[in-house]
Amino acid sequence: MLDIIKDQSALILTGIIITLISGLLYTTTTTGFKSGGRYRTKQGAILIYIAAMIFLGLLTPIINELSKIIIELVPILSIFGALIVGVNFVINQRIPTWSHTTPKTLLIYFSGAALIALGYLIHL
Repeated sequence: MLDIIKDQSALILTGIIITLISGLLYTTTTTGFKSGGRYRTKQGAILIYIAAMIFLGLLTPIINELSKIIIELVPILSIFGALIVGVNFVINQRIPTWSHTTPKTLLIYFSGAALIALGYLIHL
C-alpha cells in the first residue's frame, strides 16, 4: 500500500491542491451556493461551477508537473505541514463564523509550520 502511495504521490498532491483551490472558489451549503463572499442564484451557481471545472481542468496538468517537482524537492514532513496549514486556511475561509485567530486555529497553524520546519531540519 505504501508503494502505491509513494508511486502516485504527485497525483495525490495534485488532487489535494485542486481540492484546496476549489474550496477557495466556491462553497456549497444547505442554504445555497456561495462564491466571492456572496450567495449566488441557481443560474449563477451553475455558471460558476462550470467555469471552475473548466479552469481547474486546464490547471490540473500544470499543478501535476508542479506536484512532481514539489515531491522531489520538499521533504514529505514539510509537505504534510503545508497541507495542514492550507486546509486550516481553507476551512476557516469557508465557515464565516470561524476565525483565523482563535487559540485552537493558531495552534493548528503553528503545528503545521513546525512540521514544515522539522521536515527541513531532518532532511539536512
